Amino acid sequence: MIRKFSKYWRESASLLVLARTKPISVNDYNYKVLVFKRPEKSSFMPNSIVFPGGAFDKQDDSPAWNGLLKDRGVSPEALANLSNVAGSRPHIFCTENPQELDRNLSLRLCALRETFEELGLLLVGDNGRGNSESAYSQFLTSFDIADWQRRIHDGEDSFVKLHSELGTVPDVFRLYEWSCWLTPVMFRKRRFATAFYLAVLNSQPEVYPEPHEVQEHWWDTPSALLEAHRREELWLAPPQAYELTRLSFVRDIDRIARFAVARNRLGSTLLCPVQYNAANGVLFVLPGDDLYPDDYDGISEHADLNRYADMPLEDIRKQAKRLNRTEHTDTHHQTYFLNLTSLDGHLHVKGNNQHLPEL
Repeated sequence: MIRKFSKYWRESASLLVLARTKPISVNDYNYKVLVFKRPEKSSFMPNSIVFPGGAFDKQDDSPAWNGLLKDRGVSPEALANLSNVAGSRPHIFCTENPQELDRNLSLRLCALRETFEELGLLLVGDNGRGNSESAYSQFLTSFDIADWQRRIHDGEDSFVKLHSELGTVPDVFRLYEWSCWLTPVMFRKRRFATAFYLAVLNSQPEVYPEPHEVQEHWWDTPSALLEAHRREELWLAPPQAYELTRLSFVRDIDRIARFAVARNRLGSTLLCPVQYNAANGVLFVLPGDDLYPDDYDGISEHADLNRYADMPLEDIRKQAKRLNRTEHTDTHHQTYFLNLTSLDGHLHVKGNNQHLPEL
């Protein structure tokens, strides 16, 4: 498979897993988010706190999935409906060859496979028909998780074989498209375009960290993770910090579930931050900001990197009318600015969600 931008970056998928918990108080969160710490020797973002996920693999696009899904009674119409999206479609979601699996299916398979490889969490569907009234995913524990996790991680067996032997089907229909991030061009040698999905669970499952890929893992609330980041107790990679900030304004998992279902078909604008240096920090702008380059291709280095290098962040901000940016004073302290309607009908990073009826 030759992808259009394969010489510039790899494609990957990531999964935000939210599990219902009992809130400590009336105003507390009734869910926690699953994250883990990459080992120090990781080739990409070592020691960072991330959501489960990883690079797209040829098994995610295997023709064997067609046979398994057909045998499980999954209708072609239900699968085709995964690509029924009205909004923005970055290239990662585009299927280049009609003989391949639809990318809106194979990227979900990638996210599910990586989540199982890294943390032993297997999300399964109700025969894969996609017609369940529940927005919540189910997880399976009644099998030898550790052995299958090792075999798939080490390449001895495949994710499709796991489902074939268990008689299950991956829960692609209750993975909700959430966002799409592209590593900034400054990381020339190691870039990823990543499709983020969200799954909600009615209870918190036990997880099984893969020792080579997971140094530590946590279930915690968005605000607790963000506060630990600010206290420099852990370091959240920028997309994770952004997505947790969006989530932090919604404390009820049922509201998030309703929102994710409603937003699932609204598309995902490619979020590739563009950097500007400032006198007292670094500025990253996103689409819609006055400083975001017109028709940015995600490949070119823009010539204005040091255009404002002698100005403080506040003065740069005052020159713009439209703001969609993050200002960093160091690696653990960032401030978000967005005075526009959030892209693609999404949660607002400043919590201005009054326009969203699902919330």
